[in-house]
Amino acid sequence: MFNSLSEEQKLVLSTPGDLLVIAGPGSGKTRTLVAKVVRLLEEGVSPEKIYLLTFSVKVSFELKKRLEELGLKGVKVDTFHGLAYDLIRDKDGKPPTVISEKEKDEILKKLFPGVKDPLSKDELKRIYYDYLEKNGLYDFDFLVYKASTLESFIFKDSYVIVDEFQDLAQDLFPLLERLAPATWVFFGDPNQTIYGFRGANLEKLKNFLEKTKPSLKICYLTQSFRCREAILNFAENFKASPWSSPKLKSDLPGGEVLGFLSYAEFQEKEKLSKIIKENLGGLTLESAQINQVSPDDIFILSRLRVLLAPVKEWLLQEGFPVSLPEEEAREIYQELSQFLQSPRVQYLSVEQALSEVSPELKNYLLNLYELFERDKEKFLAYFSNLKESDLILPIRQGIKLMTIHASKGLEAKIVILVGAEDGIIPLTIFNDFDLDEEKRTVFVALTRAKDKFYFFVQKGRRAYGRSFEQTSHFFLNFPIKILEKPKLKAKQKTLF
Repeated sequence: MFNSLSEEQKLVLSTPGDLLVIAGPGSGKTRTLVAKVVRLLEEGVSPEKIYLLTFSVKVSFELKKRLEELGLKGVKVDTFHGLAYDLIRDKDGKPPTVISEKEKDEILKKLFPGVKDPLSKDELKRIYYDYLEKNGLYDFDFLVYKASTLESFIFKDSYVIVDEFQDLAQDLFPLLERLAPATWVFFGDPNQTIYGFRGANLEKLKNFLEKTKPSLKICYLTQSFRCREAILNFAENFKASPWSSPKLKSDLPGGEVLGFLSYAEFQEKEKLSKIIKENLGGLTLESAQINQVSPDDIFILSRLRVLLAPVKEWLLQEGFPVSLPEEEAREIYQELSQFLQSPRVQYLSVEQALSEVSPELKNYLLNLYELFERDKEKFLAYFSNLKESDLILPIRQGIKLMTIHASKGLEAKIVILVGAEDGIIPLTIFNDFDLDEEKRTVFVALTRAKDKFYFFVQKGRRAYGRSFEQTSHFFLNFPIKILEKPKLKAKQKTLF
């Protein structure tokens, strides 16, 4: 396993102590993370002393599966909320009673009738937390808060390994302070921080890490095994992080980055269809032999979900197979909600209760049930607090249509971005935009692409009652083909 690692990856394994690994897109982050765990075990660290923490059960499951494939068991793989749940359960000697999002909303309406977003105000949040404590209840945020106040757990001589450290929100800092006696090895890419609305703030995170771990070393993974050279060269323009990092590099030459400016929706539709047909091998025998890819190898992305609806219609009219992971997530979420509300869940085993859900959802949930070590209470507590975005599972066949945010962590040979107009990219039509985060959003979109990245500008594109006329200033230095302006048909002269 170690012989096939790059020199940058080997340096991560050999660097002792607290470590921040800034891993560029497609640089083998997960592989290096798993190799670091293996190296620690070989050096004599007990599996029970290694805590591998993530932000989603999906990622936790994938990491645990990789470790088990290597014959490694005993390493604690969980989410931050899962760790908090376990710490409170171990202290109290019983599982914490975790309320659902629906129950949380009902409590907030009862405590603060007519108040919009009460938890954004510290004094109201304290009243809410006091109510939960008085009634022996927890929500996910209160789990983390209470776990950070416990005195009994000890992490000395342990290792805390975090995946996607750039998504650490400020409300997790107190819990991390309790984990400070452990050695930290944090993996992630600050240039892919696009969840500011969830509380992620890079400047605050950098200050917290430097204060908590002043001896923290930094290693960089800059070699991409995913993106071709041309794509990385353009992506460099959209780095926006308080951590400076070396230039990304690729051993994969070539690649294509190209934009198209159209004057009408039908022009965009025709060009988009032509690009897809060419790459699927649908126009000529020569293109079929040279360029053929599968529909699953094509992503169509947008900053706004509303722009994907007409694209979906076009593709279906052309007979292309289409998959919309976010719509599918909504369907799964609704089915999961019905499952959790069923009285069968309380008295049947999880396996029995899942007998009536769709095979897709059943397999997914059973796998995650194993991740929770068949702890039914913890399993149900987690899923009663899921959001639709947690269930984006691009498992259906077809060209994938989704927002840039939904594509994070995924990759495709060809990525097509729709809606590259000023006002949409960067998204400035709302008052609370962050220009650096908008740049990072484009960085994420670009680096989903392995081979080709196309973007479309449409003069007069409409969304939210507005018209967008100008090419995004983010893309002014990109190569753009201007499609021929449609000619107006001459009006026939009248006889009078």
